[in-house]
Amino acid sequence: MHRTRFGKRYPAIIFLIFACAVNGFVTQVISTFYGVPIQPDTTIFLALAVLLPLRWPLHLISQLLPIVYYTVVLPLLGINGVGNISIFNSVYSAGTFIEIGWVCLICNVGVYVYERLRRSEFESRRELQIFLHTISHDLRNPVMGSSMVVKNLLNKAADGYAKVSAPVLERLLQGSDRQLALINALVEAYHADGKGITLHCQPVQFSTVVETVLADIEPKRLHNKVELHNTIDPNFPLVRADPTHLWRVLSNLIDNALKHNPPGIHLTLSADVIKAARCSTTRDDLISSNPQSLPQPFHKKISNIKSLPMLLCRVQDDGIGIPRSQCQRLFELYSRGQRARYMPGLGLGLYLCQQIVTAHGGEIGVISQPDIGSTFWFTLPLDTSVERLNEEKVLV
Repeated sequence: MHRTRFGKRYPAIIFLIFACAVNGFVTQVISTFYGVPIQPDTTIFLALAVLLPLRWPLHLISQLLPIVYYTVVLPLLGINGVGNISIFNSVYSAGTFIEIGWVCLICNVGVYVYERLRRSEFESRRELQIFLHTISHDLRNPVMGSSMVVKNLLNKAADGYAKVSAPVLERLLQGSDRQLALINALVEAYHADGKGITLHCQPVQFSTVVETVLADIEPKRLHNKVELHNTIDPNFPLVRADPTHLWRVLSNLIDNALKHNPPGIHLTLSADVIKAARCSTTRDDLISSNPQSLPQPFHKKISNIKSLPMLLCRVQDDGIGIPRSQCQRLFELYSRGQRARYMPGLGLGLYLCQQIVTAHGGEIGVISQPDIGSTFWFTLPLDTSVERLNEEKVLV
């Protein structure tokens, strides 16, 4: 019955129906028509707590129903006993109250502790899965890039061209450094007392991070025959962010576009500076990738709140798109699309992106239409220290 549509929608009602059928409450009601009072059986309470250690408030309700019916409803109906034996002599004695109270307390406390332990175990397993996934997911692209470079070196060596240029060696070294930085960040994020993501923010050249990500995914992009359009200005203002985590966000978004779309798509990267108040975003304003078409102001304004300069980055593709119903839960934990069911992974990439962007004080979202494409966007605060320094110099 719990597998039916009604059972999945109302599991609490299913539990109470089952509990009342077992703990004697239904029998009490039926026996009322025959004038026979039936006392609650505390053994049934213990058995239910052992067999169904879920939702201690429901156990409390299922215990109160037969107890209140026996001590209150039956006397009001005039059913005070069987023959010359009154139920008040047994029910309202101190020993009976103490027994029923202790049994109910033990049952409910036991179920509550068991639920807490299960919840704690589930959270521990989830954190472990997130940690293992992030290691495998975030280190894949640097390893692929380094592997491709090494293969090229081997091919050149086989052809008699064993000379290695300095930029190639620098790229290998940078890839190794990023892998080490990612490992340190992941270990710090998911094993430091479960505090979550720890940021080491600093002024970051956003275009440099983008170029680094594009270099790492270059082998996969060429394999999928994706045409890339990077319109981000190399002199884009500095962003106040953790460079390692920013690399993770961009790598996840671009990798998702390559992985969940057929070969031959067009991928466009763009970034703009917006003035954003500290309030909720009007996400529908992000449908277009053309910055001039975005309505001004981009965010809903609140009076007497100073607007802050923010980075608005878009990763747009003309792939298969995402249904609107799926977009609403795309950033939830373990959420995966229909095509992703046949691909490796746990559905944690976008969830991690949301955690990182939120930790920076930004927002992330997606605008998509089936058969048209998707636009993933996120905002991050710009580094205002340079602007303040310039303002101070002007004042001096």
